[in-house]
Amino acid sequence: MNNNTLRLRFYTKPDCPLCDEAKFVLQEIKKKLPFIVIEDIDITNNLGLFTKYKFLIPVLEMDSKQLFVGKVDRKKLVRQLKWHHFCKGFTKN
Repeated sequence: MNNNTLRLRFYTKPDCPLCDEAKFVLQEIKKKLPFIVIEDIDITNNLGLFTKYKFLIPVLEMDSKQLFVGKVDRKKLVRQLKWHHFCKGFTKN
């Protein structure tokens, strides 16, 4: 993994149709943007996370900032990720 990799945290839980839909979108985006790494986090395994996210999931975060909550907008998310990747590469040089 290089310094231009974007690490994303995907908060989800089992039996969540919106989460399943978002996960499918994320998998499709990952095929086109190989510089992203997605960590799936099941909120049912942690009471603190469950309390925080139970009414919000699915949630995608990067650097503690929410990129989406609930329904994912594929085009908007791709633009955000490309922009963050560009900025990260720009600030590195």
